[in-house]
Amino acid sequence: MSTFAVSALLEASAGLAVQVNEQGHIVAASLKSADVLEYSRDSLLQCRLADLVTGQDQDHFLRAFHLAWEHGSASTQPLQFSKGLTGSAWLELRLVVLNTEGAASLVVYGQDVTAWKQNTDELSREILRDPLTGLGNRLMVREELQLAIERTQSQNTHIAVAILDLDGFKKINDSLGHDIGDELLRQISKRLKAAVREHDIVSRVGGDEFVIVLPNLSTEKEARSVATRILTTIQQPIPLAGHQLQMSTSIGLALYPQHGSSEADLMKNADAAMYRAKEQGKNAYCVYNSEIGIQKEHALAMELSMFQAIRNGEFDLHYQPICRAMTREVIAVESLMRWTHDEQDVPPAEFIRLAEENGLIHLLGGWALRTAAMQLSQWDSVGLRLDYLTVNVSPVQFLHPGFPATVYKAVQDSGIEPHRLVLEITEGALIRDPKKTEAVFEELKAFGVKFAIDDFGTGYSNLRNLKRFPLTSLKVDRSFVSEVCESSNDQAIVSLILLLAKELGLTIVAEGVETEAQLSFLVERGCTYIQGWLVSRALPPHVLEERIHSGKLKLGS
Repeated sequence: MSTFAVSALLEASAGLAVQVNEQGHIVAASLKSADVLEYSRDSLLQCRLADLVTGQDQDHFLRAFHLAWEHGSASTQPLQFSKGLTGSAWLELRLVVLNTEGAASLVVYGQDVTAWKQNTDELSREILRDPLTGLGNRLMVREELQLAIERTQSQNTHIAVAILDLDGFKKINDSLGHDIGDELLRQISKRLKAAVREHDIVSRVGGDEFVIVLPNLSTEKEARSVATRILTTIQQPIPLAGHQLQMSTSIGLALYPQHGSSEADLMKNADAAMYRAKEQGKNAYCVYNSEIGIQKEHALAMELSMFQAIRNGEFDLHYQPICRAMTREVIAVESLMRWTHDEQDVPPAEFIRLAEENGLIHLLGGWALRTAAMQLSQWDSVGLRLDYLTVNVSPVQFLHPGFPATVYKAVQDSGIEPHRLVLEITEGALIRDPKKTEAVFEELKAFGVKFAIDDFGTGYSNLRNLKRFPLTSLKVDRSFVSEVCESSNDQAIVSLILLLAKELGLTIVAEGVETEAQLSFLVERGCTYIQGWLVSRALPPHVLEERIHSGKLKLGS
């Protein structure tokens, strides 16, 4: 191909079009090339094409340059070129080897894709950005953490991952509205940015949860200092919509490499530490340790076992007699859930908490209601008639929209009278959502079901609750009864509860009665009903029947 033909070919291009020799020097350039790069054509003819590519993309260009000479052609991804004195342009290149008057040369065509590249980069940034706060999101923090790990592997430094969850944010959202909640998150985001170093990475990964990556740390103490500073910063009052909002946060810390060698492990362990901080009272930070890991693994194993246990029928109900204090006659029973797993009894406090967290409490609670009601009906059919039966109800279960219907079905399917089913709830359940709780009470009261407060005196004892909700009985917690003969404080508390119940017309049951001395004290103070090991432990239904029929337990008339 003649030199004239090559020149015509270059000028026919709508974008960059230059001819270069084997050394990469530009030997010919179209007028359009000068426009694209904002250099004069004379300036272009005095440099190598690679010199116009910005440093970060030069390696990509040189690889394509050598490939084209080797195979006859090559193409590139968008490469950044310097443009004039201060600007830049993104060009996609196509390189073709031509035989020009007996000598090989390379023609390079470039399409200007600057606008497309800018739009793509902006979309990429949007994908990695939380739209509410402008912080990075979960995808961004994972990428940045992985990059920090790669850089740290060649240095003698540490990385800390801090996961934060705001304490009580849901109450703000529910009471003041989502607009106020969103603005609060924006204010918190600004405070977090101000509380950390400029190169630290702050992100919002969902709801009221934030992740901060702290690279280039020398010691764990530095991470603890940042956590303390964040706690102090968040606690400062936030003026918003006429309110002085007071917030706190729980923080979990995990450090690289001692608490994990991968991004996934560090995030998981920081999250576990954060939940430990919440369990310990919130408004605090917790550094991950092996004990937390073991407990999390145990909890997961228990949760998986729980699903299997439901399918295998490993749960059952035992029944503890409720007796007249004066005569020890059995007049009712409390149903108590039991789980035997791998021939070992799992403590109810452990599996009930797990069931509340994973949602199985609704399935288990519904099963307990139906089973207990059917058992009471079965006892009726064999002449073993009790005044009533109590079933413990989790606050999570009680406030579920489907709970009243579950109660109706249990009563109707069993055929028992509604007033013979007493639902036991804790004091703490009353304050979770008082309006909703009151509505559930009223609906079930109209149906005829009765209610008792379990563990009275250990929670948020509030006399207003006793007046507001349609309760029929109180149960004195075993923690007061266990030392009632030795502790003057417990004696005063129990006496006051007994007097209060009498004045309000409520039935009272003392739990955990184990000695004759405890029973005597309670009887002297006017306690009407008791339950505890002094009379009987909780028993399987067939054992309870046998003891009543044999006379070991006396059924009240």
